[in-house]
Amino acid sequence: CLFLCVCVCLFAAYSQEAGDTIACRQSRGSCSFVPCSAPLVDIGTCRGGKLKCCKW
Repeated sequence: CLFLCVCVCLFAAYSQEAGDTIACRQSRGSCSFVPCSAPLVDIGTCRGGKLKCCKW
């Protein structure tokens, strides 16, 4: 039970830091340093807006 609580707390801390990155991954996107090019579509950001989130 304590281990589970620690995991939840760590996940919560990580999700606050990179919420857009998690949202990108949950949308089956991938983070990119360069703008998305066809056939990829820009669906958001990653790493607090520093990277682009691209999806097929």
